[in-house]
Amino acid sequence: MIRASLFLIGITLPMMLVGCVSMVLPRVSPEHSGPPAAPAIATDGLTRASWEEGRADLLARFEAEIYGAWPGDAPARVTARRVIDPSAYEGRGRLEEWDVDLGPMDTHLVVLMPAGATEPLPVIVMQTFCGTRTAFGGAFDLSPPVNPSARECGTSGGWQGALMTSIFGRHIAEPPMEQILDRGYALAFLHPGDVVPDNPIGAPPALDLLMDGRESGAIIAWAWGYARVIDALESDPRFDDQRMAVWGHSRNAKSALVAAAFDPRIDLVLSHQAGTGGTTLTRSDVGESVEQITETYPYWFNETYAGYGGNEAAIPIDQHQLIALMAPRPLLIGGGWRDAWSDPQGSYRAGIGANPVYELYGSGGLRQERLGAFDPSADMAVFMRRGLHGVQPSDWDAFLAFLDAHFDHSQ
Repeated sequence: MIRASLFLIGITLPMMLVGCVSMVLPRVSPEHSGPPAAPAIATDGLTRASWEEGRADLLARFEAEIYGAWPGDAPARVTARRVIDPSAYEGRGRLEEWDVDLGPMDTHLVVLMPAGATEPLPVIVMQTFCGTRTAFGGAFDLSPPVNPSARECGTSGGWQGALMTSIFGRHIAEPPMEQILDRGYALAFLHPGDVVPDNPIGAPPALDLLMDGRESGAIIAWAWGYARVIDALESDPRFDDQRMAVWGHSRNAKSALVAAAFDPRIDLVLSHQAGTGGTTLTRSDVGESVEQITETYPYWFNETYAGYGGNEAAIPIDQHQLIALMAPRPLLIGGGWRDAWSDPQGSYRAGIGANPVYELYGSGGLRQERLGAFDPSADMAVFMRRGLHGVQPSDWDAFLAFLDAHFDHSQ
C-alpha cells in the first residue's frame, strides 16, 4: 500500500508540474493579436431559434472531435446529510457533508453556507485538484475520497500542500472561505477524483465504469460531475436554483466550461486559466499544443482530438463555439500576464468569436478592447493579474466582483 501511494505521488505530482517552465514566459501582450476565431459563426440568417435548433448537433460534434461522450443526465440523489460544524470559521458558516448517489458511483459533497441565512443562497460549485479535506486544510472531520485512486495532496501543513501553494499560489487548494462567506455565497465541493481519478492508472477503469463501452475522456466526465452537483443542490430549498455558478482552475476550468455548454441550469462560469481544450482556441500557435496536452494527459480527451496534434488547422470546430453554447450566461475568463502557456490571447479571440451568439440574446458579450480592461459588469470578461499559473487572492477579488455584478448580490 505504501509503495502504491508513493508510486501515485511520483507520477501525479510531476504531471501537475508539466509546463511550469513553459509558464515562465515573456509577458503576454495586452493588445489584441492573432487571427480571428475560425470557423467564424455565420451570422447571415442566424436567429435565436435557428441557433437553439442547432445546439444538439454542435454538442455532438464536440463529443466526437474533442471530449468523448457525455455520460447522460440521470439525476443524482442525496442519500444522507451530516452536519460537520454548525458554527465553522468563527461562526461565519455551517458546514455539512452529503452522501450522493451519482448512479455509476457514490461520492461525498461538502457544502459550506453562511450561517443564519434566511433566503435562498447563491452557490459556487467547485472542483479542486486535491480533494475536499485538503480544501479545508484538514481542519474538519471530512470523509476521504470514495475512489481509492483519487489523489489528495495532504493538508495545508503537509509538504505536498506547501509545495502546491509555493508553486501555484495561496488558493490553489484552499479558497478564501471567510471572504466568500462574508460576501454571502455558499460553496459546494465535489472531489473530481471520485468520478475519474486524475492519473493514468485510475482513470481508464473509472471511465469504463462511467461510460459502459463508449469512449469518453476525463474532462467531460468531470463536467458531468458539475451537473450532478446541480441536481443535489436543486433538491434543497436553501439554495437559489437561479444563481448556480461553477468554478474551476486549469483542467477543472475546462470541465466547468464544458459543463455549462451541456447543462443550461448552470447560470455563470468562472473559468480560470483553462488553456488548451478549454477557453483557448485550438488553432493557435501560442502556449500548450494539442500534441503536448494529449501526450501528457492521454485520458483527458478522446483519441480523435489527439489526432489533431501537429495539425490543429484541420479541426472542424473550435472553442469559441463552445463558449457560444453558454450564451447569454455570464462567463469570466481568468489569466496571468506570465502564463503564456494558457494562451490568454487565444481565450480573448475565442470570446470575440462567440460574440455573434451573445448578441442574438441582446448581450454585448466580450466588449473589452484589450486583455487588461476587465469589466465585471460585462456578460463576458477577461481578467488578468500579475504572475503565473495558479490561484491568488486577487483572482478571488475578481471572481467575487463578477459574481456580485451578475447575481445582483452583495452581502
